[in-house]
Amino acid sequence: MHSTNPLAVSDPWNLVADGYAETTMQIFFDYAAEAIAASKLKPGAKILDVACGPGTLGLLVAPEAGSVHGIDFSPAMLEIFRRKADAAGHSHISLHCGDAQQLPYADNEFDAAFSIFGLMFFPDRGRGFAEIHRTLKPGGSIAIMSWAPVDQSPAMQTMFGALQAIKPDLPQPQRSIATLEDPDTFRREMTEAGFRDVEIRLVTKGFPVTDVESFWDTMVKGSAPIQMLKKSLGARWPEKEQLALNFLRAALSNKPVSLTSDAWLGTGVKQDVQ
Repeated sequence: MHSTNPLAVSDPWNLVADGYAETTMQIFFDYAAEAIAASKLKPGAKILDVACGPGTLGLLVAPEAGSVHGIDFSPAMLEIFRRKADAAGHSHISLHCGDAQQLPYADNEFDAAFSIFGLMFFPDRGRGFAEIHRTLKPGGSIAIMSWAPVDQSPAMQTMFGALQAIKPDLPQPQRSIATLEDPDTFRREMTEAGFRDVEIRLVTKGFPVTDVESFWDTMVKGSAPIQMLKKSLGARWPEKEQLALNFLRAALSNKPVSLTSDAWLGTGVKQDVQ
């Protein structure tokens, strides 16, 4: 289950942090809200936000929570989360920079745990799930969000087409039964970690597109893979970017349009002590 995914290290996320908070974070709020609703939290719950980023979920759940504890390996993302928490007056949010595959928290500490498009990148997801299980109280809930395959998400297909216009040798995304984009793998890994009442359900959200330039700008600012590509191209980026924009103008000629993107929401509970 170990991975060489380039997004499993902190550098790309530090690079994209400001743009991610400005653009992608706003889009992800809808997915985070689904995860929170599915968890049926009680007021005053102690919340764990794994791979918390700039606070996509943590800031949303904070008003009803007793405390929120976020962990991420990107200092830049955590700095944005800290600034937003301070601005909102959330003194009950605690943040930690570190490896979420080795959580710095005690056993049986949290009422609920979340990871919104984070745990799916872990080099060792088994350890990630096991650590969440360890730190949850008996009866505590887990909610994990992970992308579904690219080929069932028009938004992702469109963005891949734009990237392929820049880099024609980019291989077509293939479905993988070894990742959390496969619901059976998702269910099995949660069950093997000790969770019960595991459910994996599809969540579909729309991305409104009114003009190509704004859509592309949003994607560039908030996407770690695109930022990595931009950095690698250096001075050639403006020329290459035009190829992506030309593709998008042709693909999105009938505007406005809402491009949908599918994700899996995995939920479960830590079994009560008998």
